[in-house]
Amino acid sequence: MKRNRLKYPVTARSVLGKVLGQMGLAPSISRHRLVQLWPKIVDAAVSRHTTAEKIVGSTLHVIVDSSVWMNELSAVRSVLLDKVNSRIEYEAARITDIRFHQRSWANRHTPKHDEPASSTDLTEKDVRLVRALLEPVKDEELRAVLKRILEKDALLKHTHE
Repeated sequence: MKRNRLKYPVTARSVLGKVLGQMGLAPSISRHRLVQLWPKIVDAAVSRHTTAEKIVGSTLHVIVDSSVWMNELSAVRSVLLDKVNSRIEYEAARITDIRFHQRSWANRHTPKHDEPASSTDLTEKDVRLVRALLEPVKDEELRAVLKRILEKDALLKHTHE
């Protein structure tokens, strides 16, 4: 059997994007990537006082550290919705609402989304497995995203044991 060889290198990111598109998962991933992109969508001041937590249905849930910020962000909800929806692929369903939840940072049990899992939380076996799985990935941005996913998955497995 003859293999078709490409004349130029292809990034893992482009291959992964194509495969996810063929599987029909790209729109959903685009929407859920908003949680990770939140600090880049909003300005630095807002980012310091908020964390996008999750998307449920067509609602983005954002944790806010004070009632002052919650009121301020509620007043500009429509502007934030426009910014959020501008980051979604055109075929993905739009976010129709943003809900703000006030929580003290001291009472939060989950790390901020842009923080990697602590290597002290992972077993040595988990660390070795993550390194081995990421070794062939050359694209740094994709590598960082996959690393966070793999580390969180390992941590979740340990919490359910």
